[in-house]
Amino acid sequence: MIREVFSSIMGEGKFIGKRFIFVRFKECPLDCIYCDEPNTPGGTARVEEISGSGEFMEYLEIEHELIEIIEKLRTPDLFAVSFTGGEPLVYSNKIKEYSEILKHKGYKTFLESNGMFPERLGSYDYASIDIKLPEHFENKDDDFWYGLYKKELETIERLYLAGTDVYAKIVVFEETSEELIERIAIDLSKIGNITLCIQPVSPTDKIKTTTSKKKIFELMAICGKYVDVMCTPQIHKWMGML
Repeated sequence: MIREVFSSIMGEGKFIGKRFIFVRFKECPLDCIYCDEPNTPGGTARVEEISGSGEFMEYLEIEHELIEIIEKLRTPDLFAVSFTGGEPLVYSNKIKEYSEILKHKGYKTFLESNGMFPERLGSYDYASIDIKLPEHFENKDDDFWYGLYKKELETIERLYLAGTDVYAKIVVFEETSEELIERIAIDLSKIGNITLCIQPVSPTDKIKTTTSKKKIFELMAICGKYVDVMCTPQIHKWMGML
């Protein structure tokens, strides 16, 4: 269920630069071409017990020890505990249990999700919903994308109405449609005061180049007519952090 636990700065999104404890869950029903996380259920869970050391301790029963591990990693600058993945809402019932315990102990909780499971939401202080674009997938048709997009909007709206500080994030390519990004910004503005984070794609084995500065500026200018917009590249990657 859990792949790894570590403490680091948030490398992307609205809370970039804040200190988090990340609880990374295994598996995701989607297969985005830019994803840099293994999408497998196997493997031993690991914990980086000293932040930035790159040295990990392996755990066989990490699910039963998670709260104790988080307590050991807690530092005075901690902003929140992030449930990330993979797709954490694959394990929504377990995350609800963890959230209740952590809130009782005074922690803030943060959900990082692709938004495909609006019916599985719990209570979180903060949330980041990653809106997918058609170019994020191979061998998926427009009906698949549109069905997913409607669920993402529903997830954002449910969180917003529940009082969660929720924002949307979109990984953009050089070929990303300006018309589609404008449509998404309009849809978000209809929900409420939702910040939109534009994230230029990071190069991977499949993707050799990132998004040009010109393209980023154009997309931000379009979105700025409707929502609060930020450009948030993945700074943890060029800083060499988890």
